[in-house]
Amino acid sequence: MKNRLAAGKLCAFALTLGMAFSLLAQQGEERRRSDTSPIDLPGGSRVEFKSFSSESLGQERQYSIFFPPSYGKGKEDYPVIYFLHGLNNDHTSWTVERYGSLQATFESMIAAKEVPEFLFVCPRGDSSFYTNFINNGMRYEDYITVDLIRHVESSYRARKGRNNRAIAGTSMGGYGALKTAFKHPDLYASVAGHSPIVFPGKNPLDVPEQMKSSRMYAFFGGMLGNIFGNPIDQSYWDQNNPLILAKEAKLDGLNIYFDYGTADRYNQSVRLGEGLKELDRILTEAKVKHTFKEHPDEPHGWALVDRHIHESLPFLTQSFERR
Repeated sequence: MKNRLAAGKLCAFALTLGMAFSLLAQQGEERRRSDTSPIDLPGGSRVEFKSFSSESLGQERQYSIFFPPSYGKGKEDYPVIYFLHGLNNDHTSWTVERYGSLQATFESMIAAKEVPEFLFVCPRGDSSFYTNFINNGMRYEDYITVDLIRHVESSYRARKGRNNRAIAGTSMGGYGALKTAFKHPDLYASVAGHSPIVFPGKNPLDVPEQMKSSRMYAFFGGMLGNIFGNPIDQSYWDQNNPLILAKEAKLDGLNIYFDYGTADRYNQSVRLGEGLKELDRILTEAKVKHTFKEHPDEPHGWALVDRHIHESLPFLTQSFERR
């Protein structure tokens, strides 16, 4: 009898566990697009999913690209917005319903003349923080700043030059966008970060003692150790820290926008809000013009992007050359 009860409980547990894994799998699929056929929008815009050979990573890399309504009708060339996704996402995530299906938003904003026509390119960035790994030769920053730009400008009717490029991102990608633009202000005229992960303190592992036992601390510690060294190489971290770069880089002429929500889940675990307030303070003291917004009771990541893309997209396109 006891054996039958135990077996029944085990079966129930297995069923529950199976349902949990099934739900997680479904959630994972919702974060990414499994069907990478081109997306044709009613107004004539189109999204395609492509790949190219990255010399910096030594492998084929995927990306997605949004073409505005007039792209297929003439020979005009277009400015480009490069957008960097966050953790647990990929180059398709911005197109899924869960995250707002941003391609439809782009088309409606173009039709309403809120923004000029543009190309929108989202590369697959894995969990790289869009940074060159200190030890193993995986050069994700070079993949973004060298390989991707070269590929896009040689493969599509993309305008060349700083004033025809902008970079943006969310969460990990927000960090990547700010860091990349601060290190390469000669490449981009504008940058925007929604919920960018900017760590306050000396480095990401420089946290109050009571936070060191948290799972989030262990999670980020392990992941960032692969990129910045384990233990973290302080000098290398400083070279890629937006807070340090904001003090040292020549950012005059770079349009800078970043925001976050006070209900962001990372405010407690990695002190995201503290990091962004510190960045705002540093830029203000350096007299670097920028826009920083704190949204009361708003969440992290794509939800914030979806709510405020009508602010950041016009900001990013304001520097583009008009023809």
